[in-house]
Amino acid sequence: MSPRGFTGIAYTILITVTLALLASCITPSAIVSSTVTEAEVEDAIYTLVNEERQSVGLDALARDSDLDKLARWYSASGFSRNMEQSSDLNYLLCNSWRATFSRGSPELREDTAQEQVDYCLENYDLRQAMLRSDARATGLGVAILGDTVYYVQVFDVLNSVQGDGRPVQLNENAQAEDPSWELLRWFVLDDDTDEQPYIGDSFVCADFAAMLHDRAEAAGIKAAYVSVVFTDGPGHALTAFNTTDHGLVFIDCTGQGLNTATSGGFTGSQDTTESYDKVAYLVEGYEYGLISIDRASHFDYEFYEQWMRQWEEHLEKVEVYEQKADAYEEAVGGRTIITDPDEYAMLQSMHEELEALREELETQEDILGSYRWESLGLVTDFYIHW
Repeated sequence: MSPRGFTGIAYTILITVTLALLASCITPSAIVSSTVTEAEVEDAIYTLVNEERQSVGLDALARDSDLDKLARWYSASGFSRNMEQSSDLNYLLCNSWRATFSRGSPELREDTAQEQVDYCLENYDLRQAMLRSDARATGLGVAILGDTVYYVQVFDVLNSVQGDGRPVQLNENAQAEDPSWELLRWFVLDDDTDEQPYIGDSFVCADFAAMLHDRAEAAGIKAAYVSVVFTDGPGHALTAFNTTDHGLVFIDCTGQGLNTATSGGFTGSQDTTESYDKVAYLVEGYEYGLISIDRASHFDYEFYEQWMRQWEEHLEKVEVYEQKADAYEEAVGGRTIITDPDEYAMLQSMHEELEALREELETQEDILGSYRWESLGLVTDFYIHW
């Protein structure tokens, strides 16, 4: 899959460990007989992971009840692929591993949590996720199904990668606040993120979204990273802001190389590479809509639909104008002097009609612009990460 927006698959590692506890191999002093509950193992893993993080200079993770629900739901499903893809797990970093008992029924003991954390620390990928510096919160899930214990740890970290394959790591500003639309508009227009070129193997939409996010946060503007899934093709990434006067606004500043601007204007006076700052319109089950930021005045999907209808009407009128202009030029036939009064009157009427239609088209173009952005596809899902 192209690394344009995000991998589309929650970062999950499934490791099967066979535990053959043979009495002949274990001394009585090594046996831990007391058992504990799944919830107690979850709590112990949480504590041990935080101890490990703090030992290497990282902040402890907060315990998040929503992430707990996700982790428990996933572990109780036995790592169901369908459940993973239909939940927020599809967008979040997640450590998943399992222990299968070859003899007897699974049993959770007082030392189980330590054993599992030690196992994760010995596995490179599991350890890397556990020690992500940008993680702030986590959730745990432990479930016994048949002869297997399923362990899950979910982090409030995006499962997204940059164009060069490195994970997206967002910079947050605890003092950042929601902006007004006017403040946001001027910030985006002044920012040069959209001037970066889209390069498939080094700087993709995830990089644009993260760059705008980080720059906004640094400027004191609270921002969110948005991952989008389309019916066909790779996903996409953009940035969201919760404005104080117009609510949620999506901004797509992906630069030249991905979004296509299609000329449909009348005068063709605007350079389509002038700005790639766009307001995006997102609704599940509908096409991904884009309007240049200097043309967008409302942010609900109905406005985008109305905008597209106006464009279609505009294009139809442009076609009519071109047909009438061709008919007029053919009737004139290159002549500069018309001697026949009736013919002159007819040509004068045709010219006046053309001029009236031209004025109407120019007025429409003042509103719509001389080009429009093509949709990237039909949106099936999207996730907003604050």
